[in-house]
Amino acid sequence: MRFHRIPCRPAAQGSAASLRVRHSATGLTDGAGLLLVRQLWDRFALSARIDAHAPAVGGRYRASTMLETWVAGLLYGVEHLDDLQYLAARGVAPLFGWTRVPDPTTMGRWLRRGGTAMAAHVDTLTWWLVRARWRQTRVPPAVTLLLDSTVVQRYGTQQAGASAGYNPTRKGRPSHHPLLAFLDTGDCLGVRWRPGAAHTAAGALEWIPELVARLRQAGVAQITVRLDKGFFSEAMVALLQRLRVDFVLKVPDHAYVRRALGAWRASEKADGYWTATGTLHGAALRSVEHRTLDALVPDALGLETTTRAHVAHVLTNRDDWHALTAWRTYNAGTLVEQRIKELYQLGFGATAIDDLGGNALLAALTTLAYQVLHVIRTTALAGAWSRAQPARLRRWVFTLPARLTTHARKRTVQCRRDEPFRHQFLAALRGLRELIPPRVRALAV
Repeated sequence: MRFHRIPCRPAAQGSAASLRVRHSATGLTDGAGLLLVRQLWDRFALSARIDAHAPAVGGRYRASTMLETWVAGLLYGVEHLDDLQYLAARGVAPLFGWTRVPDPTTMGRWLRRGGTAMAAHVDTLTWWLVRARWRQTRVPPAVTLLLDSTVVQRYGTQQAGASAGYNPTRKGRPSHHPLLAFLDTGDCLGVRWRPGAAHTAAGALEWIPELVARLRQAGVAQITVRLDKGFFSEAMVALLQRLRVDFVLKVPDHAYVRRALGAWRASEKADGYWTATGTLHGAALRSVEHRTLDALVPDALGLETTTRAHVAHVLTNRDDWHALTAWRTYNAGTLVEQRIKELYQLGFGATAIDDLGGNALLAALTTLAYQVLHVIRTTALAGAWSRAQPARLRRWVFTLPARLTTHARKRTVQCRRDEPFRHQFLAALRGLRELIPPRVRALAV
């Protein structure tokens, strides 16, 4: 390498001296903020819990090491298996005490061996972290359970389970179609990885009773399930009624749905809105129609305006709800789309392997990383940082620069004294040290 110096800048304000470019053996890292992850991981003894309950998959590395490596990597910025080399080269490994970082081939083999069995365990561990956060912030008396699906685009032919199905952006392109569950508190309850040709509601009838049972076991008194029209079916309505939960379920605008409605009436609460009520599949049907006037071309049929109607049908078991109340309650659940975007900021679905179970494990690890981040930002960070997006936390918190020094067999992480985030970082470390883990029996649900 012959490029050793950048020439001086006489026109610069301040020092005009030239800059020398050299290599250094000094221990440096741009991942000091990941110490928050280590503090949380060690405080909750997650490594011991993972190794005690995870299915045996063999290999040189323990299951806890592989999980910790990938979760820390996702929060650092790793999105593909080939990016693992940066954890070793940029001083992240010493922060966690790793002897070495697994290479992409080793990680890929471990993902295939772990498969759906390990993914189920990671899903349980994610729920355990939800309980851990609630132990600090209290169990919410009422929650809204939000289920939604997303499409993960695929361009290669080696990703198992990628098939042509529902794809609103690139029709006919192979994809995966995972199902995600969130709460209105921001907590993630897990993921079900599915092929691209899977229906929107595939697996939801089996998963919802499990999620409701977990929430009731945790002490949640009131549960509202919010689902979009892709989940609508008579079987789904019967299930929600049998579970005795409140629900708001959007219904497609079919002719038989309109026939179940009574007369339309102008709303007294909002101008331009009309409402109607009815009964469908033993539940209350609440419909809202928004009528607007649009200007036409001046000589089109001799008319100046025309009426356009936007209709929404919501099915609920709350007979006391007005149509506008049910409609607004459903719309409030659209925040699940923002939570899914946060998952994508952590690299959700960015990489895939030629094994459906391995892809399910990759998705489960991303939801685990999201929940780790959510615990950190809501229990240890203050101010705007407690609501910051994963991309912002990645950029300014987890990639904190520092020096790594060793003296008398003691390792030290040295942050710059003028680092703007230094005081909040130290306060967050102290806050995580005070967290109280939930009971062990909560892990085996």
